[in-house]
Formats: sequence, C-alpha cells, structure tokens
Amino acid sequence: MPLAAMQTKPYKLRIYVKSGIHKGDLKRQEYFSNLNDLDRRYKQLNPKFVDYALNPTAWQLVNGEWLRMFGY
Repeated sequence: MPLAAMQTKPYKLRIYVKSGIHKGDLKRQEYFSNLNDLDRRYKQLNPKFVDYALNPTAWQLVNGEWLRMFGY
C-alpha cells in the first residue's frame, strides 16, 4: 500500500492463516480509517477467540511507524 494511503488509514489488522502447512503465516492486512471500524471487523473475523495465538493483531500508525495495539 502506498505511504499516502497508509497515512489516511492509520489502523490495520493483520490476519493469519489458521490451518495447513502455512499455519501462522500472514494471510492479509486490512486497513481502517478509525478504531470503530477496526473493532467491528475484528469481531467479525474472530467471534469465538478459539486459537488465541492466531487471532488477528491490530496495529496503529504512529509517527510513520506501525505499533502493535494491546488488547487484540
């Protein structure tokens, strides 16, 4: 994603492969303009929190650096 687009969407979810030989690898990233949209999508992706180690992780762009958000 181009830098300009990332700056307009300062939140992202990293979603991981949950099974097969690529289990644990990064599957895709989804970007969000606000925290409410990120929270809504996080709940859609993982309503039961069955496999904590492979849950999506949330990140916030702060001063040009992606920092992991706690609680996700």
